[in-house]
Amino acid sequence: MSDDLQPPTVDRRRFLTVLGTAAGGGAMALSGCSTDRVQKLVPYLVQSEDQVPGVATWYASTCTECPAGCGVHVRTREGRAVKLEGNPDHPVNQGKLCSRGQAALQGLYNPGRIKAPMARAADGGFLEITWDDAIARLAGKLGEAGNRVAVISGAPRGTFSDLLAEWTSAMGGRLVRYESFDHEPVRAANRQVFGLDQLPAHDFGKARYIISFGADFLESWGSPIENQRGFARSHGFSGGDVAKFVYAAPRRDLTGLNADEWVSLKPGSEAALALAMANVLVADRGDDRVGLASALGSFTPAMAAEETGLEVETIERLAREFGAARPSLAVAGGVGSQHAAAAEVCAAVNVLNFVAGNIGETVRFGSALPAADGHTELAKLAQAMDGGELAVVLVHDANPAYTLPKSSGFAARFAKVGFKVSTSMYLDETAALCDLLLPQHHALERWDDVRPRAGVHGLMQPVMEPVFNTLPAGEILLRVSRKAAGALARFAAPTWDQHLKTRWQALAGELGERDAAAFWHAALQRGGVYRDPPPPQEVTLTLPEGRLSYTSPTFEGAGSFTFLTYPHPMLHDGRGANKPWLMENADPVTKITWHSWVEVSPATARTLDLRDGEIVELTSPYGTVEAPVYVYPGIRDDAVAIPLGFGHTAYGTFAQGRGVNALDLLGAPRGDFVPYLSTRVSVRKTGGYRKLASVAGVPRQLGRGIAEGISLAAAKKGLTVEQAYLEEGHGRHEINTALELEAIRGWSEEQQRATEHGDYTRELPQWGMAIDLAKCTGCSACVTACYAENNIPTVGESEVLRGREMTWLRIERYWEDPEEPGAPPSARFIPMLCQHCGNAPCEPVCPVYAAYHTADGLNGQVYNRCVGTRYCANNCPYKVRYFNWYKYNEQAWPEPLHLQLNPDVTVRARGVMEKCTFCIQRIRDTQHHARLEDRPIRDGEFTTACAQACPSDAIVFGNVKDGAGRVARLKQDPRGYHVLEDLNVRPAITYLAKVLLPAEA
Repeated sequence: MSDDLQPPTVDRRRFLTVLGTAAGGGAMALSGCSTDRVQKLVPYLVQSEDQVPGVATWYASTCTECPAGCGVHVRTREGRAVKLEGNPDHPVNQGKLCSRGQAALQGLYNPGRIKAPMARAADGGFLEITWDDAIARLAGKLGEAGNRVAVISGAPRGTFSDLLAEWTSAMGGRLVRYESFDHEPVRAANRQVFGLDQLPAHDFGKARYIISFGADFLESWGSPIENQRGFARSHGFSGGDVAKFVYAAPRRDLTGLNADEWVSLKPGSEAALALAMANVLVADRGDDRVGLASALGSFTPAMAAEETGLEVETIERLAREFGAARPSLAVAGGVGSQHAAAAEVCAAVNVLNFVAGNIGETVRFGSALPAADGHTELAKLAQAMDGGELAVVLVHDANPAYTLPKSSGFAARFAKVGFKVSTSMYLDETAALCDLLLPQHHALERWDDVRPRAGVHGLMQPVMEPVFNTLPAGEILLRVSRKAAGALARFAAPTWDQHLKTRWQALAGELGERDAAAFWHAALQRGGVYRDPPPPQEVTLTLPEGRLSYTSPTFEGAGSFTFLTYPHPMLHDGRGANKPWLMENADPVTKITWHSWVEVSPATARTLDLRDGEIVELTSPYGTVEAPVYVYPGIRDDAVAIPLGFGHTAYGTFAQGRGVNALDLLGAPRGDFVPYLSTRVSVRKTGGYRKLASVAGVPRQLGRGIAEGISLAAAKKGLTVEQAYLEEGHGRHEINTALELEAIRGWSEEQQRATEHGDYTRELPQWGMAIDLAKCTGCSACVTACYAENNIPTVGESEVLRGREMTWLRIERYWEDPEEPGAPPSARFIPMLCQHCGNAPCEPVCPVYAAYHTADGLNGQVYNRCVGTRYCANNCPYKVRYFNWYKYNEQAWPEPLHLQLNPDVTVRARGVMEKCTFCIQRIRDTQHHARLEDRPIRDGEFTTACAQACPSDAIVFGNVKDGAGRVARLKQDPRGYHVLEDLNVRPAITYLAKVLLPAEA
């Protein structure tokens, strides 16, 4: 990362030179140097009516980073998008936004985007061509192909997907809707048990007891933000009972680490546990109105104990706890537990929910959730490619060459197609195999819409001019139709924009709206149309021949370990690997960034003599990969695991060549879904070693009381953390004697009086924060939000290895040792950021007074005073100050990624300290508006970026002097405490202790 390799920047002298070309007068007198390197200036001669320099313009749109279809508000400045935030009006995410949604901004400005249409050249590379040429080439090939045309589409359900289906059908072609993490096992189970070919919606907020059979509902399963919000309502403490959460799977992912109890069962045996629990409930209630007793008769707790490796007593206890809670909720179908019999697991969970009375309560049908076509249809299409039956294949919003196992042979079959076309924005693995690249607009550059569920019509609009020479995919189809004519001539809309608006005029009529224009403008302002969901659909049990099935798991290969793979919480199926925010935002479980790893249990590590960072070779019947070891206590001794999302061979410089693709160890899919849990592997030490690019600190609290927890009983009594410890018989932990405490109080009061000068004597707000650890799941959405809002640079893997990450807000994960011998440790998450101490130890040691305390309670940092002594970082007990070692401001944002920078926040230079500012730019902006309107700031009128993004609403910010304000009330909660409060630094952040449920409730 040599500074000498960086391009020249705008220094002070060059700035004045450039300024002289535009400002004239006095500025011209300063521009006495050469102007040979001055770039062309574009003045605001004709300003857009929607853009005022220095004032943000907001647009409502819809996120397309996953099928959930969350609503977003896009903040633009001077014609460029600079921040994505959740739309409070949207029923799915209600103002919150996950890390992947916020990182869509880095997809918009990604330097790896295809900048114009391209065609395969004679030498095998790609050459840029004009759009007219590109459209003519595709139209000509379609005219020659006849009906030998196919389309693979990952587009969400909406007007474009409707057009694409009609367009393909008009040619007599074949359309396959493809989603790598489809929920096909759930659909198959619903067809079997209820006779319904649909996906259900789940109400986590209503559940009083939750058990997940491997479904990672806080990460990639279903609608993660909606699930997390509901989970926080039921599992977060609000004065009463808390829903218990049990996680039954061979590995604990982030969802599993938030469970009150981990049931570590044998891989593939989940259905036996679910059916045995249903058997116990039916037997205990003596009610067999639906005839399940005979169907469940063979699935006894003893049978399940033999299959799962659990105790009979544990199975019976789980069943009775689940049945006693009304309503409860069982979920299944996650990628991490998707084996060949995954449909049986989902069917068993359906029966368990039916027996417990959860259908229509926490499990609701009729929501019209979108689903793809399943792998069977894609496999048929691949066979047609292999047989030469297809002349043209168009791939849209999908990358099957990467997201399918290499053993499936998709890439080789795809290569046999005569003419292959991709509309991908990036040169991903599938696009790299194509003959013609027609890059579409990013979601923030185009008109579009999404229908993620019944009653929700999310609208998308262009929030800025296109960054590159691209087109909306709908526009491409319409232009090709005009050029090809024939069967496609009926697609006669003049533009894609007009086609979409015509469809919305029809939608206004379907919804009973008389004024279509007013309907359109209202939808544009709100980000869509949101109607009440339909009532739950009536469901009846339709078991074929009254039978339930369970297949004992079998795995391919003769290795000693079952191979587990799972979606990376940030990278998903790999689509996030080209976004540096997501690559550097650590995996919440392992805290590793930028590369793959192999998880082994502590016992396995001892047996194989492995330590963190040692490189091992994993071999299955289908391939071999190498990756460094991470010793993880949340995995079974007979299993090893690697995350998905790494190992790209294309997809841009951020993604390419990082880690390994875990799919290389899997066999070809043999059914309607990919069995990610299907093989056994052997593990061999290679003798190599690499340091893990981890941001983890000390893994345990070591008695420091950082992430505190109290029992549910103590919380319901209103006990403080100290009182709860005393009640549990731990005894008082004396830090200071009575005389020392008295001296500290006197010194503290004297310090407070010493500050009462000037502005410090005025009646000003005092800003503070409350963080509820009972709600925080460690999802790290707040971390990405902080990066996006505050221009925090990513430093790359090499700097992370030196411990030089720049994130102002980090999520600490601490292991808590269990009381029972042999039980796995539990985890606690705590967001750690500058505490804005009232008696900050960083301030008195700064020799240039760069660190100081503002009159409204903030620990300020003056960048242009700072000389980088780092005394403040050495004196900070929370280690939340970061030093710019290199020119990260030049290296982190290669063109055009620099366009994402927030103009309201200084881009820090090399050699200064930086830290959380409580989003000071938001505070001052709100204060200015309130002053102009001659009123005080209202509680909740604004908040910090981290609090705004948090899906579980665990972070609350505001004026602690406002007694009616939410943050002031939370600071009075008995669970409240300050981290390292014995140091007398008086933090402005109050944490609310995590509420702990006993494993056996």
